Amino acid sequence: MDILKTIDELEEIIETAGSIPLTGKIAVDKNDLLELIQNLRLDLPNEIKEATWVKDEREKILGEAETEAHQKITEAEERSKTLLDENYIMQLAYEKAEKLVNEANEESAQIRQGARDYADEVLQNTQENLSEVIRIINNNRQQLKN
Repeated sequence: MDILKTIDELEEIIETAGSIPLTGKIAVDKNDLLELIQNLRLDLPNEIKEATWVKDEREKILGEAETEAHQKITEAEERSKTLLDENYIMQLAYEKAEKLVNEANEESAQIRQGARDYADEVLQNTQENLSEVIRIINNNRQQLKN
C-alpha cells in the first residue's frame, strides 16, 4: 500500500530530523513534508476506490447467491409439481422438494454470510488503515503546530 509507505517515510523524516534544543521540537524540511502529504492525498482515493469495490463485490455476491437460491427453490417447486400425480409419488416429491428448498436456503444463507464476513473483513482492514493514516496525519499536524 502506497499510503503505508508514505507514512513510513513521514515517520522517518520526523525520527531523523534535527531537534531544537530545550524545546522538544524538531526542524524538518517543509517541502519534504508537503510532498508526503500530497502523496497521501493522491493515494487516499485509491483506498476509497478499493473499499467501494469491496462493497460492490459484496452486493454482487449477495445478488448472485439470492438468484441461485431462487433458482434452486423454483427448480424444487417445479420438480415437486411433476411428481404430484399419484399419492405415493406425491409424498416422496414433497419430502424431496422440501429437502431441496431447505438445502438451497441453507446454502444461500452460507453464501450470504460468507460474502458479508469477507466484505466486513476487507472493510475493517481498510478502516483500520485509514484510521491509522488519519491518526498519523493528525499527530504530524499537531507536531507542526507545536
